[in-house]
Amino acid sequence: MERQAELGWIRRFLSHLTNETTELADAPLRCPSGIYTSAAICDREREALYRGQGVVAGLSADVRGPGDYFTLSIGGVPVVVMRDAAGGVGAFVNLCRHRGGPVAKGRGHAEGGRLRCPFHSWTYSTRGDLVEIPQAAQGFDSLDREEWGLRRLACVEHAGVILVRVGDGSEVIAPAVSLRGVDVDFNSIDLSAYHHFETRETEWACNWKLLLSTFLESYHVFSLHRESVHPWYFSHPMVHDAWGNNLRFPVARRTLEDLAEQPEETWRLADHATIQWFVHPNTLFSYTRDYILVWRFYSPVPGRTEVSTSLYAALPIETEDMHSRLSKALGGQMRIAGAEDFPLQEEIQRGLESGASPEIVFGRNEVAAIAFQKSIDQCLAAEGN
Repeated sequence: MERQAELGWIRRFLSHLTNETTELADAPLRCPSGIYTSAAICDREREALYRGQGVVAGLSADVRGPGDYFTLSIGGVPVVVMRDAAGGVGAFVNLCRHRGGPVAKGRGHAEGGRLRCPFHSWTYSTRGDLVEIPQAAQGFDSLDREEWGLRRLACVEHAGVILVRVGDGSEVIAPAVSLRGVDVDFNSIDLSAYHHFETRETEWACNWKLLLSTFLESYHVFSLHRESVHPWYFSHPMVHDAWGNNLRFPVARRTLEDLAEQPEETWRLADHATIQWFVHPNTLFSYTRDYILVWRFYSPVPGRTEVSTSLYAALPIETEDMHSRLSKALGGQMRIAGAEDFPLQEEIQRGLESGASPEIVFGRNEVAAIAFQKSIDQCLAAEGN
């Protein structure tokens, strides 16, 4: 975090702790169960949130050198992100223009700066240009190769983050808007210099908003994580910052209380908290000293969520000891979410789908979770006008 923001956040937290208070929203937020179960709302979210605006596709660390690439799905659209020979980053629909085969899978390096579709070996450069149509005789002589490169998508790299928009439209992505507020913090930790360690893909039988909102309130820590997390982390108070639709929501360790007796010049929030940033609409960054986890959520249908979880290290991963430590850290995070947070959300989803509960409610103390849901509501309302 930027230094003055870091000190200000700690002061606010310690004040709430001393006074036994917490941040409060103006009012509770009552939400109809349909936002988690309606196919129509799910479709609107796909178009307005995932396809209609720039979303986090990955980090600069995913394509460190020319020829590096990674693939993903954004709003159901297959995407490949590549760094070209000049060092620029581009995003393309991961479909060969011939018959629609994928030109890349997973993550890797394009040997010779080329990607080849396995179906008929149509070959493309890392700039998306069609460079070879082998053994086709005169079958495609009438095609202008300059018009048959991979379909380019809006893409921008900023503060170590790669943003991609898969929907139609010629307007560029404005990183100052998409990463408003959080880019200062990302620059302060030098996110662009991080190194990709591992990515895991999981699926859960519940709506994406249920999963993501659990990261935006620590109110449940004392109860759901009574034995696993609560001995080391506070459940209250909760203190957040917001910039447009983006949020910062650190979760404090109990050691942070000790800072009240220490000079401010020694305060370091990362030593006493897991610092989290939400980047609208669907990405959660979770930072702990020398690594960061990036969680991305998407529901192709209301009651199913695809979750991508990636760990990135601040330093090159060069030793077996460091590899083991990072693997343990990632496994621990996945284990808690996979054994406690996410299974409960699956139970909640089943209950909501039964129709027995017409609404749920976020309390005034769940202020960051309220801000998240309001940002979704506002985007859908704007899309409907």
